[in-house]
Amino acid sequence: MCKPTQSEIRRVIIAGAGPAGLLLQALLMNRNKKPNSHVTYDVTLIESRQDLGKLDPKTELQAHRSWMIGLAGHGLAAVRSVPGLYDEYLKEVGVELTEGSLFMGAKEMKFNMTEEQQENFIVDRNFIVAALARYACDNLRENEHYTSRYDTEMLYVDYANHRVLIRDKETKQEEYLPYDLLVGADGIRSTVREAMVKRHFDFELEVTDIFNTFKAVHIKKPEAISPTSISLLPNCLPKMNGICLPETGDVVNLSIGVSRNEFDVMPEGMKSDDPTVVAKYFQENFKAFKLSEEEYLDFAVQWVNQRWNRTGMVHCNMYSSLPCKIVLMGDAAHATSPSIGMGMNTALRDAQKFNELLDKFDDDLEKALPQYSTDRVPEGNALSDLALHTYCFDSSVSVKTMIKGAIRTQLHRMFPSLIQDQAGNLIGRVEYKLAELYQMAMEQGIISKHREINNRIRQEFFERQTGMIKEKPKSVPLLKYAMIAGLISCGVAIFINK
Repeated sequence: MCKPTQSEIRRVIIAGAGPAGLLLQALLMNRNKKPNSHVTYDVTLIESRQDLGKLDPKTELQAHRSWMIGLAGHGLAAVRSVPGLYDEYLKEVGVELTEGSLFMGAKEMKFNMTEEQQENFIVDRNFIVAALARYACDNLRENEHYTSRYDTEMLYVDYANHRVLIRDKETKQEEYLPYDLLVGADGIRSTVREAMVKRHFDFELEVTDIFNTFKAVHIKKPEAISPTSISLLPNCLPKMNGICLPETGDVVNLSIGVSRNEFDVMPEGMKSDDPTVVAKYFQENFKAFKLSEEEYLDFAVQWVNQRWNRTGMVHCNMYSSLPCKIVLMGDAAHATSPSIGMGMNTALRDAQKFNELLDKFDDDLEKALPQYSTDRVPEGNALSDLALHTYCFDSSVSVKTMIKGAIRTQLHRMFPSLIQDQAGNLIGRVEYKLAELYQMAMEQGIISKHREINNRIRQEFFERQTGMIKEKPKSVPLLKYAMIAGLISCGVAIFINK
């Protein structure tokens, strides 16, 4: 009689309870259910913040509203790869988008988002994290091969010995945990990623920001706004752009920002620390839609009581390391601008695609880790560059690009076989990889043109900010003309003497 094959226990530490980390833990635990599997995944989740999954979604969680992010085809497909996760936990936490509006001042141009028959949801980032965490509480908590350690910091990765140093934030107790696979889903300032920086001399890493600073407030939905509509607000205030996104509970998330190089010249009324000043300025100058007197003040109070936010960006040339037994996902690999709404979708896709590679290579990390980098690095870098350079820091160029895009879109609808659709219109469609759309945007001249302008503006701002270039005092006109006259006189005198 044959003895059953002994299953290998594979110790996996997931750093970060964001969308990618939480989805991956569910996928790995599902792998343990496979019959005749030769690997059993023993998963430990490390997260420095509290477990949002333990909060009542109708009461306690409401105090943890954050910012709205898109959940489109790529992310939905990833979530649905775990049976019951979408239908039982995520379906009710977001809003399905059916239409959109572009406001040019008070003028509104509407567009339908259901024509392409693509699912587009908008969801509060913390709400989807809480839903994924509730799934773990309900389905994984009692599993002997699963441990969650919230309120716990990851301090250091000892990649040579495949262990991590962690510290409980409450007790301050520190300990080392060994691992066979370490998943860095721990955000833009990733501790896990630092191990790859130290280990690989050929690891290229760039951490920047989106060159924009913004504030986001939650207000009662204005009467003029549809509860299932996204509203784009270019130049909604002098030097400022905005976006209005629907939330659950008859609330909208209104974000307004300014490029860093124009912060000093933005309206003083929006810089004030006095809510009455902000409310008055906003009421007089924001033309897209009206609020009630109470809502203007609510907007202003939230506005002055939060700092200016800046979002980071990450570019890497590899997302995995065999010597370190590390894989990077989400913002640790490709933090990005929220402008095209694909950051979370790509993070969720990271987890799904890694799980598919484990299927393909029969849980062989020696093959799965390198292939993960090969497959995901083009997607992650295409994501970051599409998000940054689809739009231009020069507002006049952005308006021209928007107009050209609208013309191309209309011509494509009239002559689909002759005119290619604008690359930006296809973002989020599951049949397109982001790298394919990046190439399309390059061929249409969008990315290359905007990158040149954006890089110049960013560099000039950096030079002034750091004091590399100083503004020269303007010359007194009379003195300037006198110097020119003197130089001409000297020249004439020299010529005569010759």
